[in-house]
Amino acid sequence: MKTILCPTDFSKNAVNSVLYAVELARKFKSTILLMHAYETPVIYTDATIAGVAIDYAAIHDAALRQLHAFQLSILPKAKDIRFEMILQQGLPSARITETAIEKKADLIVMATTASSEIQRLLIGSNASRVIREATCNVLMVPPKAKYAGFRKIVYTTDLSDENLQAANHVAAFAKSFNSELIFLNIDNKNLVHDERDLERVTHRIRQHVLYPKMKGFLCTDLNVADGITYFLKQEKADCLAMATHHRGLLKSLTNTSITKRVSLKTDVPVLVTHMID
Repeated sequence: MKTILCPTDFSKNAVNSVLYAVELARKFKSTILLMHAYETPVIYTDATIAGVAIDYAAIHDAALRQLHAFQLSILPKAKDIRFEMILQQGLPSARITETAIEKKADLIVMATTASSEIQRLLIGSNASRVIREATCNVLMVPPKAKYAGFRKIVYTTDLSDENLQAANHVAAFAKSFNSELIFLNIDNKNLVHDERDLERVTHRIRQHVLYPKMKGFLCTDLNVADGITYFLKQEKADCLAMATHHRGLLKSLTNTSITKRVSLKTDVPVLVTHMID
Protein backbone atom coordinates (compact mmCIF):
# COMPACT_ATOMS: atom_id res chain seq x y z
CA MET A 1 0.00 0.00 0.00
CA LYS A 2 2.04 2.93 -1.28
CA THR A 3 -0.45 5.79 -1.28
CA ILE A 4 -3.29 6.71 1.09
CA LEU A 5 -5.64 9.54 0.17
CA CYS A 6 -7.07 11.31 3.20
CA PRO A 7 -9.64 14.07 2.51
CA THR A 8 -10.19 16.62 5.26
CA ASP A 9 -12.67 19.39 6.02
CA PHE A 10 -10.57 20.43 9.08
CA SER A 11 -13.22 19.16 11.53
CA LYS A 12 -12.51 17.11 14.67
CA ASN A 13 -13.87 14.07 12.86
CA ALA A 14 -11.39 14.67 10.05
CA VAL A 15 -8.55 14.75 12.58
CA ASN A 16 -9.56 11.30 13.76
CA SER A 17 -9.62 9.88 10.23
CA VAL A 18 -6.18 11.36 9.51
CA LEU A 19 -4.81 9.71 12.65
CA TYR A 20 -6.09 6.39 11.31
CA ALA A 21 -4.37 7.14 8.01
CA VAL A 22 -1.16 7.95 9.88
CA GLU A 23 -1.16 4.59 11.65
CA LEU A 24 -1.80 2.77 8.38
CA ALA A 25 0.91 4.78 6.62
CA ARG A 26 3.33 3.89 9.43
CA LYS A 27 2.44 0.22 9.07
CA PHE A 28 2.81 0.11 5.27
CA LYS A 29 5.40 2.90 4.91
CA SER A 30 2.91 4.79 2.73
CA THR A 31 2.65 8.39 1.63
CA ILE A 32 -0.44 10.27 2.80
CA LEU A 33 -2.12 12.58 0.30
CA LEU A 34 -3.72 15.13 2.60
CA MET A 35 -6.46 16.67 0.51
CA HIS A 36 -8.97 19.47 0.90
CA ALA A 37 -11.65 20.36 -1.66
CA TYR A 38 -13.27 23.77 -1.35
CA GLU A 39 -16.31 25.10 -3.17
CA THR A 40 -16.63 28.63 -4.50
CA PRO A 41 -19.88 30.52 -3.86
CA VAL A 42 -22.79 30.29 -6.26
CA ILE A 43 -24.56 33.63 -6.34
CA TYR A 44 -28.18 34.08 -7.42
CA THR A 45 -28.80 37.75 -8.15
CA ASP A 46 -30.38 40.15 -10.63
CA ALA A 47 -27.17 42.15 -10.71
CA THR A 48 -24.93 41.95 -13.73
CA ILE A 49 -21.91 39.67 -13.59
CA ALA A 50 -19.68 42.74 -13.57
CA GLY A 51 -21.45 43.97 -10.46
CA VAL A 52 -20.74 40.80 -8.44
CA ALA A 53 -17.21 40.64 -7.09
CA ILE A 54 -15.87 37.28 -5.93
CA ASP A 55 -12.22 37.11 -4.95
CA TYR A 56 -11.46 33.54 -6.05
CA ALA A 57 -7.76 33.97 -5.33
CA ALA A 58 -8.54 34.95 -1.74
CA ILE A 59 -10.80 31.90 -1.31
CA HIS A 60 -8.04 29.66 -2.67
CA ASP A 61 -5.36 31.22 -0.46
CA ALA A 62 -7.52 30.95 2.66
CA ALA A 63 -8.16 27.26 1.96
CA LEU A 64 -4.44 26.69 1.39
CA ARG A 65 -3.57 28.34 4.71
CA GLN A 66 -6.11 26.12 6.46
CA LEU A 67 -4.62 23.04 4.85
CA HIS A 68 -1.09 24.02 5.93
CA ALA A 69 -2.28 24.73 9.48
CA PHE A 70 -4.13 21.40 9.61
CA GLN A 71 -1.02 19.51 8.51
CA LEU A 72 1.08 21.28 11.16
CA SER A 73 -1.45 20.28 13.83
CA ILE A 74 -1.07 16.63 12.81
CA LEU A 75 2.73 16.58 12.48
CA PRO A 76 3.54 15.99 16.20
CA LYS A 77 1.89 12.58 15.86
CA ALA A 78 3.20 11.91 12.36
CA LYS A 79 6.82 13.06 12.23
CA ASP A 80 7.91 9.89 10.45
CA ILE A 81 5.16 10.06 7.79
CA ARG A 82 5.52 11.46 4.27
CA PHE A 83 2.77 13.94 3.38
CA GLU A 84 1.75 15.49 0.09
CA MET A 85 -0.79 18.28 0.29
CA ILE A 86 -3.46 18.59 -2.40
CA LEU A 87 -5.89 21.50 -2.71
CA GLN A 88 -8.78 21.17 -5.16
CA GLN A 89 -11.70 23.39 -6.07
CA GLY A 90 -15.07 21.72 -6.59
CA LEU A 91 -17.53 19.23 -5.17
CA PRO A 92 -15.58 17.20 -2.56
CA SER A 93 -16.88 13.77 -3.56
CA ALA A 94 -16.02 14.32 -7.22
CA ARG A 95 -12.58 15.75 -6.50
CA ILE A 96 -11.80 12.90 -4.07
CA THR A 97 -12.55 10.15 -6.59
CA GLU A 98 -10.74 11.99 -9.39
CA THR A 99 -7.66 12.56 -7.23
CA ALA A 100 -7.64 8.92 -6.10
CA ILE A 101 -7.55 7.80 -9.75
CA GLU A 102 -4.99 10.40 -10.83
CA LYS A 103 -2.62 9.66 -7.94
CA LYS A 104 -3.27 5.89 -8.06
CA ALA A 105 -4.28 5.80 -4.41
CA ASP A 106 -4.46 2.36 -2.82
CA LEU A 107 -6.86 3.44 -0.08
CA ILE A 108 -9.11 6.40 0.77
CA VAL A 109 -9.51 7.13 4.49
CA MET A 110 -12.30 9.55 5.34
CA ALA A 111 -14.59 10.62 8.18
CA THR A 112 -18.20 9.46 8.15
CA THR A 113 -20.18 12.00 10.17
CA ALA A 114 -20.05 15.56 11.44
CA SER A 115 -21.31 17.57 14.36
CA SER A 116 -24.54 18.99 12.92
CA GLU A 117 -27.42 17.32 11.13
CA ILE A 118 -26.77 19.33 7.95
CA GLN A 119 -23.06 18.48 7.98
CA ARG A 120 -23.90 14.85 8.65
CA LEU A 121 -26.20 14.78 5.62
CA LEU A 122 -23.60 16.44 3.37
CA ILE A 123 -20.68 14.31 4.51
CA GLY A 124 -22.84 11.20 4.38
CA SER A 125 -23.71 12.09 0.80
CA ASN A 126 -20.03 12.65 -0.05
CA ALA A 127 -19.09 9.31 1.48
CA SER A 128 -21.83 7.54 -0.47
CA ARG A 129 -20.62 8.93 -3.78
CA VAL A 130 -16.99 8.14 -2.97
CA ILE A 131 -17.93 4.56 -2.09
CA ARG A 132 -19.87 4.23 -5.32
CA GLU A 133 -17.27 5.75 -7.65
CA ALA A 134 -13.87 5.06 -6.08
CA THR A 135 -11.66 2.52 -7.82
CA CYS A 136 -9.81 1.65 -4.60
CA ASN A 137 -10.87 0.54 -1.14
CA VAL A 138 -12.45 3.13 1.18
CA LEU A 139 -12.08 3.18 4.96
CA MET A 140 -14.78 5.25 6.68
CA VAL A 141 -13.82 6.30 10.21
CA PRO A 142 -16.53 7.22 12.75
CA PRO A 143 -15.85 10.13 15.15
CA LYS A 144 -15.32 7.96 18.25
CA ALA A 145 -13.23 5.24 16.63
CA LYS A 146 -9.92 4.67 18.42
CA TYR A 147 -7.13 3.03 16.49
CA ALA A 148 -5.99 -0.24 18.10
CA GLY A 149 -4.87 -2.18 15.05
CA PHE A 150 -7.10 -4.62 13.21
CA ARG A 151 -7.14 -7.74 15.37
CA LYS A 152 -10.68 -8.70 14.31
CA ILE A 153 -12.29 -7.82 10.98
CA VAL A 154 -15.95 -8.72 10.36
CA TYR A 155 -16.92 -9.20 6.71
CA THR A 156 -20.62 -9.22 5.84
CA THR A 157 -21.57 -11.63 3.09
CA ASP A 158 -24.58 -12.89 1.17
CA LEU A 159 -22.46 -15.92 0.11
CA SER A 160 -22.64 -15.03 -3.58
CA ASP A 161 -19.60 -15.92 -5.69
CA GLU A 162 -18.74 -12.29 -6.41
CA ASN A 163 -19.09 -11.25 -2.79
CA LEU A 164 -16.80 -14.04 -1.61
CA GLN A 165 -14.28 -13.29 -4.35
CA ALA A 166 -14.18 -9.68 -3.15
CA ALA A 167 -13.42 -10.98 0.33
CA ASN A 168 -9.95 -11.90 -0.89
CA HIS A 169 -9.12 -8.17 -1.02
CA VAL A 170 -10.09 -7.93 2.64
CA ALA A 171 -8.12 -11.10 3.42
CA ALA A 172 -5.00 -9.49 1.91
CA PHE A 173 -5.51 -6.49 4.19
CA ALA A 174 -6.14 -8.77 7.18
CA LYS A 175 -2.95 -10.72 6.48
CA SER A 176 -0.87 -7.59 6.98
CA PHE A 177 -2.15 -7.34 10.55
CA ASN A 178 -2.44 -11.07 11.24
CA SER A 179 -6.12 -10.36 11.84
CA GLU A 180 -8.90 -12.80 12.55
CA LEU A 181 -11.32 -12.58 9.61
CA ILE A 182 -14.91 -13.24 10.67
CA PHE A 183 -17.58 -13.82 8.01
CA LEU A 184 -21.09 -12.78 8.98
CA ASN A 185 -23.85 -14.17 6.78
CA ILE A 186 -26.96 -12.02 7.17
CA ASP A 187 -30.18 -13.98 6.85
CA ASN A 188 -33.27 -12.10 8.04
CA LYS A 189 -35.69 -14.42 6.23
CA ASN A 190 -34.90 -17.79 7.77
CA LEU A 191 -34.79 -17.22 11.51
CA VAL A 192 -34.19 -20.85 12.49
CA HIS A 193 -30.82 -22.45 11.74
CA ASP A 194 -28.89 -25.48 12.97
CA GLU A 195 -25.26 -26.60 12.89
CA ARG A 196 -25.63 -27.95 9.36
CA ASP A 197 -26.44 -24.46 8.10
CA LEU A 198 -23.33 -23.11 9.77
CA GLU A 199 -21.22 -25.91 8.29
CA ARG A 200 -22.64 -25.14 4.84
CA VAL A 201 -21.77 -21.46 5.23
CA THR A 202 -18.24 -22.25 6.40
CA HIS A 203 -17.64 -24.72 3.58
CA ARG A 204 -18.80 -22.23 0.94
CA ILE A 205 -16.54 -19.52 2.34
CA ARG A 206 -13.50 -21.80 2.32
CA GLN A 207 -14.17 -22.66 -1.32
CA HIS A 208 -13.51 -19.04 -2.27
CA VAL A 209 -11.21 -17.58 0.38
CA LEU A 210 -7.89 -19.01 1.48
CA TYR A 211 -7.00 -17.49 4.81
CA PRO A 212 -5.87 -19.41 7.91
CA LYS A 213 -7.53 -17.33 10.62
CA MET A 214 -11.20 -17.15 9.68
CA LYS A 215 -14.58 -18.38 10.85
CA GLY A 216 -18.22 -17.96 9.92
CA PHE A 217 -21.36 -16.90 11.75
CA LEU A 218 -25.04 -16.53 10.90
CA CYS A 219 -27.02 -13.43 11.81
CA THR A 220 -30.81 -13.70 11.82
CA ASP A 221 -31.78 -10.21 13.03
CA LEU A 222 -34.78 -8.83 11.15
CA ASN A 223 -33.08 -5.44 11.11
CA VAL A 224 -29.83 -5.94 9.20
CA ALA A 225 -28.11 -2.79 10.49
CA ASP A 226 -29.02 -3.61 14.10
CA GLY A 227 -27.84 -7.19 13.68
CA ILE A 228 -24.47 -6.12 12.32
CA THR A 229 -24.01 -3.47 15.01
CA TYR A 230 -24.85 -5.95 17.79
CA PHE A 231 -22.46 -8.53 16.37
CA LEU A 232 -19.61 -6.02 16.16
CA LYS A 233 -20.02 -5.20 19.84
CA GLN A 234 -20.25 -8.86 20.87
CA GLU A 235 -17.11 -9.79 18.96
CA LYS A 236 -15.27 -6.59 19.96
CA ALA A 237 -14.37 -6.13 16.30
CA ASP A 238 -11.88 -3.52 15.14
CA CYS A 239 -13.32 -3.14 11.64
CA LEU A 240 -16.38 -3.95 9.57
CA ALA A 241 -15.77 -4.84 5.91
CA MET A 242 -18.39 -4.75 3.15
CA ALA A 243 -18.31 -5.26 -0.63
CA THR A 244 -20.23 -3.36 -3.29
CA HIS A 245 -20.49 -2.96 -7.07
CA HIS A 246 -19.14 -0.02 -9.08
CA ARG A 247 -22.14 -0.19 -11.38
CA GLY A 248 -24.64 0.44 -8.60
CA LEU A 249 -24.89 -0.40 -4.93
CA LEU A 250 -26.70 -3.63 -4.20
CA LYS A 251 -30.15 -3.43 -2.66
CA SER A 252 -29.07 -5.83 0.05
CA LEU A 253 -26.71 -5.84 2.98
CA THR A 254 -24.10 -3.96 0.94
CA ASN A 255 -26.18 -0.96 -0.04
CA THR A 256 -25.37 2.61 0.94
CA SER A 257 -28.26 3.10 3.35
CA ILE A 258 -27.27 0.10 5.45
CA THR A 259 -23.60 1.03 5.35
CA LYS A 260 -24.48 4.54 6.51
CA ARG A 261 -26.86 3.32 9.23
CA VAL A 262 -24.23 0.94 10.58
CA SER A 263 -21.49 3.57 10.48
CA LEU A 264 -23.71 6.04 12.37
CA LYS A 265 -24.47 3.46 15.06
CA THR A 266 -21.01 2.02 15.65
CA ASP A 267 -17.60 3.31 16.63
CA VAL A 268 -15.98 0.72 14.35
CA PRO A 269 -14.49 1.87 11.03
CA VAL A 270 -16.05 0.45 7.86
CA LEU A 271 -13.83 -0.85 5.06
CA VAL A 272 -15.60 -0.93 1.69
CA THR A 273 -14.15 -3.01 -1.16
CA HIS A 274 -15.53 -3.60 -4.63
CA MET A 275 -16.84 -6.59 -6.49
CA ILE A 276 -15.84 -7.14 -10.09
CA ASP A 277 -18.64 -6.16 -12.49
